[in-house]
Amino acid sequence: MRNAQNNKHIIIAVGASAGGLEALNAFFNNVVENYDYSYIIIQHLSPDHKSLMAELLSKKTNVPIVAVTNDSEIKRSHIYVIPPSMNLIIENGHLILLDKPVAKTLNLPIDLFMSSLAEAYGKEAVGVILSGTGSDGTKGVQAIKEHGGVVLVQQPDEASFDGMPTSAINSGDVDYIVPAGEMIDEIHRYFNNEDAFNFKDDISTEDNERLRSILNILHTNTNINFNYYKRPTILRRTERRMQNLKMGSFDQYIAYLKIHPEEVSVLYKEFLIGVTKFFRDTNAWNLLEAETIPGIVRNKRDGDTIKVWDVACSTGEEAYSMAMLFQEEIDRQEKDVKLKIFATDISEEHIALASQGVFSNTIVQSVSPSKLQKYFVKDGEEYKVTKDLRKKIIFSNHDILKDPPFKNMDMVSCRNLLIYLKPEVQTAVLHTLHYALKLNGFLFLGSSESITALRNSFETINGKLKIFKNIHPSERLHSELLTSNADKSNFMLSRKHKKTVTQKKETFTSDIKMSISNVLLSQFDTASVYVDADFKVLDALGSFSKYAQLPESGFSLDLLKMLPDNLKTAVNSAARKAKRSKKDFIYNDVITPKAGADTVVNVLVKPVFQNNTSDCNYVVTFIEKELNPDSAVARGTMNLAVAPDERIKDLIDEIEETRGELKKALEDAETSNEELQTLNEELLASNEELQSTNEELQSVNEELHTVNVEHIEKMDDLALLNADMDNILNSTQIATIFLDRQLTIRKFTPSIQEHFKLMKQDVGRPIDHFLTQLGTGKKSSLRSKIETVMSTGEVNETQINNKNGKSYIRRISPFYTGTNKIEGSVITFVDITKTVDSQKKLKESQQKFKDFYENDPVMHVSVDPSTGRIVECNKIFIDTLGLNSRSEVIGRRIFDFYTDASKAKGLGLLDEIQKTGVIEGEQMILVDTEGNEIPIILNSELVIPEEGNSYSRSTLINISDLQRAQQLMYDKNEELQRINTDLEQFVSICSHDLQEPLGTIRFSSDVILKKFGDDLDPKAAEYLGYIYGAAGRMANQIKGLLEHSRIGQELERTEVDVQELLEIVKYDLGKRLRECGGKIHLSKMPTIQAYNTELRLLFQNLIGNSLKYSKPDVSPVVRISSFEDEGYWTFVINDNGIGIAEEDLDQVFKIFGRASTQHKYEGTGVGLAHCEKIVKLHDGSIWVDSQLNVGSTFYFKIKK
Repeated sequence: MRNAQNNKHIIIAVGASAGGLEALNAFFNNVVENYDYSYIIIQHLSPDHKSLMAELLSKKTNVPIVAVTNDSEIKRSHIYVIPPSMNLIIENGHLILLDKPVAKTLNLPIDLFMSSLAEAYGKEAVGVILSGTGSDGTKGVQAIKEHGGVVLVQQPDEASFDGMPTSAINSGDVDYIVPAGEMIDEIHRYFNNEDAFNFKDDISTEDNERLRSILNILHTNTNINFNYYKRPTILRRTERRMQNLKMGSFDQYIAYLKIHPEEVSVLYKEFLIGVTKFFRDTNAWNLLEAETIPGIVRNKRDGDTIKVWDVACSTGEEAYSMAMLFQEEIDRQEKDVKLKIFATDISEEHIALASQGVFSNTIVQSVSPSKLQKYFVKDGEEYKVTKDLRKKIIFSNHDILKDPPFKNMDMVSCRNLLIYLKPEVQTAVLHTLHYALKLNGFLFLGSSESITALRNSFETINGKLKIFKNIHPSERLHSELLTSNADKSNFMLSRKHKKTVTQKKETFTSDIKMSISNVLLSQFDTASVYVDADFKVLDALGSFSKYAQLPESGFSLDLLKMLPDNLKTAVNSAARKAKRSKKDFIYNDVITPKAGADTVVNVLVKPVFQNNTSDCNYVVTFIEKELNPDSAVARGTMNLAVAPDERIKDLIDEIEETRGELKKALEDAETSNEELQTLNEELLASNEELQSTNEELQSVNEELHTVNVEHIEKMDDLALLNADMDNILNSTQIATIFLDRQLTIRKFTPSIQEHFKLMKQDVGRPIDHFLTQLGTGKKSSLRSKIETVMSTGEVNETQINNKNGKSYIRRISPFYTGTNKIEGSVITFVDITKTVDSQKKLKESQQKFKDFYENDPVMHVSVDPSTGRIVECNKIFIDTLGLNSRSEVIGRRIFDFYTDASKAKGLGLLDEIQKTGVIEGEQMILVDTEGNEIPIILNSELVIPEEGNSYSRSTLINISDLQRAQQLMYDKNEELQRINTDLEQFVSICSHDLQEPLGTIRFSSDVILKKFGDDLDPKAAEYLGYIYGAAGRMANQIKGLLEHSRIGQELERTEVDVQELLEIVKYDLGKRLRECGGKIHLSKMPTIQAYNTELRLLFQNLIGNSLKYSKPDVSPVVRISSFEDEGYWTFVINDNGIGIAEEDLDQVFKIFGRASTQHKYEGTGVGLAHCEKIVKLHDGSIWVDSQLNVGSTFYFKIKK
């Protein structure tokens, strides 16, 4: 059955958390495709968890399941699943993905989506709350309820976790509480029940009377008259309750209300849906903050009071929002201004919640972090408003439809109340709001409300955001509109369907009566006020504000609290006397301040008894002294100035009454105190329990539970999948065998019998027991191939032929586990006999075209080996020979293009290829048309097709450029060898020829100094010493230069244990170490491929320098370490010596280059040049970091 109302598109939002999978399975198990609804699942999941929701739910329903992508269009009869790492909203019929908050802020995806769904789809939105902990979803169902949608919640006792269902139920906005498996049927009945009781505006007279009975029952129990509310709203919400209870008539529902008082409360809450949040409608609040509120504060002087009335404040979010903005602006302007916000609501329950000022952690979504920190105190998982902010707001139960309003307000906020009221009642309420505003005060309405009836009294500040300014204040309260509306509504309920209408006698209209009353009251400067038995003001006429004022602090409708002391005494006493005497009573000559001066006033009190009972209300009239009321009505009188005894008696009576009232109040207080004490103990116990709850662990528990349930489902799936695999393996004709890492048989298919004779009991045996020779041709070890596949991960494929002549593809594949780890292999044998037979001819014809690729830069030629004639060639062969076309080549003998020497060699090669089938790397010489010789490398193989003549397939590589390069390199190499030999000879000659005279000079100078030193002049002896030292240094430099030139000659790399080599170097330097007191510290060294002698010289030079260039009186310490670095070994030698100046770092590795030092150090200047040459010999590099007077660190890298 399709939707009964096909034009509707019903969207069902399903919110679930911990334990939600079981509930979702139950929900969707009854969902069918032709219901035509769209389902969106919002579930709590960890961002890094891969959800299996779509896969698991697909087994429960045939409705298509889709993973949401950004900007997805919502289709009927589809299920949408949100990705784990995203939030979701709905806009213009499309699903929009949002990133989850990055910071550790509370994320409530169910509330977020359901709120957007409520605004987008209204009555066609359905909210479903399933198992889960926490309160996510509660705000969402409230939004759906506010916009006319329907809400279903899983029965808490059925849910695995009842936190979310219970929280939603406690909000009072739930329509159905049913098991998850019955929800879809309830939804279907709700939208498609043709027998449902569908209300229309024009209903029968009998049903009108029954509706009045229902409203009267509510009025009696709640003291709220819902006749003021719009008929469609009342009918629609009454219908919803009747549908939920499956009732088809008013009579059934009236009977149910009478015996079920709790249903009265439910219907009352249904009529008074209180949906609110902080800074609702952000744009409107931004305008208030930017323009309206700064203007109000700016116009106040120090000591003034800002007064704001928040009508229908619900649970207080709007009032606190207003208080925060006003207080921030007062602080910004640095004004000494008081703030007083009167927040009223018809619901005592809402007022009680608002007064507490405690809100759930969901407010973080609408209150900025700065305001949270400034105006709230976090208490566990809740936020409580600060005491300073709370003191600025006065919460009170107030019915704007019957209770007197406030006066002289700077701003009145009444948002989303008027839309529920009848048009005439809207007008009356607007008059009341207008009366409450002072000149230039601001009116703030809801987005769907207007001031049409009073448009001449207000200036529009922003019509879209509904902010208006009062430009014509109201001097009187139009209470007659509200007073008459209830009776008028009741009359209109029945008047519409009467067949005959009695013509009423024409009389004054209520506006004319009101005008006359105002004229009389104004003429005699009189005011009247109507109060109940507790002196609570119910209505007022005339210049009431001249005699009464609102209290400076707090809020009250008590008339006695508004009057000066003298008038208070007179009104209280006169009322009591009037009630006792049951007639009017007047107090004369009451002196009271008025307009800054004392005025004499007479107080007239008229008792109004209710329904022949003792309950009594009063009409109190204040009359200036000039008016003489004695002639109007016979009544009791009293003059305060002349009747002190009478007044004393009255006071005694009042005291006795007050004592009785106090006694009763004390008894009530004691009872309340006991109840509060009990409640306090319960709250303390609850608080301890709440404090022990950790939100983070709760969230983890939800995710773990969800994952665990999914894993159980997955295990069942895997068992089923395993059975499927067994059936697939048995039913296929592909021979397959599974091996583990030890090459033991794990599983096989029946077709494997073609290759291995296996039985079921062979599972667990090594494959080696069954290896046999497979196919013909080159034999190979199957075991080695399997091991290679498991080690490399690369699939091995081989075409084999068995004894029966069948061809197979034997494929050896690695067996990967779920963690992508190789834990065995899989061998399959695919029968390709038919494929091989059918492709043979195709392969042969295609082979020629593949081999002779026209654009290949290598020459290709095919030759008939029996005749030597060319049968095919490519274009590069023709171009190389200088020919013009292929016809000049094909059919000619290959020898026609060889030199004479190559022709003789070619004849032998033809014989060889026919015998061996292969020719490789033969050098031949071609001759082009101009006689130029072209050297080539010839490679050829014999091709023997099954049909046709054999031919040799040859490649001819032109090596002309290669030979020229080789010749050039050979010539350069000979020249370099000659130069190197000359250099070696030069160095050797220089070292021999220079060392001999230097030795003579050094020997002669030494002999002269020893034999004739005493006879020589001191200056001469000094110069001889210079000669001796210089000659020695020169000899050492020549020796070092000779050694430098010989480094790298006739060397061969060997394996060198660097640790052992360094121990040898330490031994060689042992004497120097003892003399200077030095120490060498070695870390663990590697074994490398190097030139042993040169490496030892390298370390000896570097360590020797560290010992030589040590600081005076400081023992040298040398530390040697190594590490691997991308194909190199890097060695580090660090010392604590004198260091090297920065400007000398570039010079130290040059031959004879030495750093400038303060002290003289012996040396030739070639040591570090030796080091650099040795390192380069090892394909490495060397460098130094140094700091003067701190030490040096030498680094060198040697290629592995």
